[in-house]
Formats: sequence, C-alpha cells, structure tokens
Amino acid sequence: MGESCVALDEEFNVLSGRDKVWEDKVLDADIIWQQIKAMLASQSAQLPKTPRRPDVRLIINNVSGHQIEFKNPGDHSGSKPELIPPTGEKTSAVVMVVGETLEEQYKNAATLDKKYDLGNEGLSDEFIADLKAGKLDSLVAEAYGPGAYETNAEKLIDIIWKMADGTTSDIPAVQGAHAAYGARAATEEMVFLAQFPIFIKCTDKTPEMVESSGMAISIITDRKSGAERTRPIVPSVAKTYYGEHFGKMPIVTIHPDGQVREIDLRNGTVINREAPSAPGRPATAPKFPGKAP
Repeated sequence: MGESCVALDEEFNVLSGRDKVWEDKVLDADIIWQQIKAMLASQSAQLPKTPRRPDVRLIINNVSGHQIEFKNPGDHSGSKPELIPPTGEKTSAVVMVVGETLEEQYKNAATLDKKYDLGNEGLSDEFIADLKAGKLDSLVAEAYGPGAYETNAEKLIDIIWKMADGTTSDIPAVQGAHAAYGARAATEEMVFLAQFPIFIKCTDKTPEMVESSGMAISIITDRKSGAERTRPIVPSVAKTYYGEHFGKMPIVTIHPDGQVREIDLRNGTVINREAPSAPGRPATAPKFPGKAP
C-alpha cells in the first residue's frame, strides 16, 4: 500500500487521560499533503488558494517628539521592548484589536481612536501609559513596530466581507492625520477540506455514511526557508476564517487508512486515485513521499 498515514501516536494516547486501544489512530496531515502534491503534479495542477478574512488594525504615528517604548501585549517579541522613534522612515506602531468578528474589531478600533483622539494626537503618552497598565487588555490584542505610517495606512481599504451564513460585514477604512484603522485586502491561503467517508451497515440495511464536516487543513510556508507545515482547523472555526469561501475550497476525500482517493479542486478539475482492485483489498498505491512517525 505504500507509506501509511495511519499511526499509533504514543504521546497522543498517553496524554489522552484514558486507556487507549489499537483502534485509536492518528492520520498524519504532512503525509496526506505529500500525497496531494504528488497527485497534483501528475496532472500538472495546482491547489487553488482560498481568501482568508482580514483583521482590523490601527496604524498610529508617533508625533510626540520622543521615542516611545512598550511591550507587545501579545508577547510575540519574546518580551523585547517595541521602540517607536519620533523621526525617520519608520515612526508608527501597528495595533491589532480584540474581537471575534470584524464588527467587534472595528468597534474596538473606533473606541480607541475616539478615546485617545489618535487621529490628532497619534501615539500619545496617555495611550502608552494605559497600554502598559493593562487598561487596554480588553481592546488591544497586539501592538508592535516600528513601521512606515503612510505605507501601512495606505494598505487599509474598504472591505465588504461575506460570512459563511451569507451575512456581510462592511468595514470602511478611516484615515486620519496621525492614525488610521480598517482592514487590508484578504490574503489567500492554501487550504483544503479533508473528508473521511465512513459507512455503517446495520442488519438488513443499506450502509449509511456517518455525517461529518471533515477537517480543514491549511498549508503554511515559511517565508525564509520555504519549509511547509500543515495546520488542522475544525470546520466551525474555518468558517469564521474563510467566510463564504469555506464552501468553495478544494475537497480531498481520504480513505480511513489515510490514502488520498480524490481531489476536487472545485474549478471543474477532479483528480482520482486508482480504485481498489477487489472488494476489501486496496489497490497497490504509488510510493508517495513521507513516512508515518
């Protein structure tokens, strides 16, 4: 059958907190992705990318006349201070606001803009004092810099984002003299919806397929090294990430043994793997790259 995607994950079993038996199996998404790439290459095809919802951000310029220092509330800098100079090409900070939805983020950005008069005052000492004191924890998710104010502010555009349920979010960009907030254009990601058809046959009944939404799997490429890694996203979360595009992303059908059976690119192209040669026995599979842990 070639390299198997089904593996007994010892760590998973130990950390589960309950007794596990051999039926508990883990599918390796990295091996699944290697299979998909091999099948796509055989047809000179590529996985279509899916637009992902942008987040609302504030761009705030430092016009205080002195350097401003603070730590990123998201601590993505390894506790290193963020230093925003008052002069030069990069004099602004980026603030990512709290909010599960675009509307919540936009409301919080508007609240910060109004409370601290950011459009006129810019990155003020009052704003930074409250940020350091934790008074803005319910509004600010991250703050970092420095960056070029005009360059970052110009990337904010009017956005109308359609959710998975068909409702829309209207997010107009707001540009001030020393602060701007809104969203950038949606980025595009490599992601597919993995589906695992399993049928249950009862006495004298036609087998019924288990209802499941599957699992979205995104492919993240490191900008420097080019290395790829896979990330699982449960459908309920993926719908918030990709909105209406969730229903348009490529679908990959995977046998319970971990072998990819079909790739539907959702653009009219469907790539099938060789069907089983006999009932209950899988066909000989090509040697796809990757190996089980």
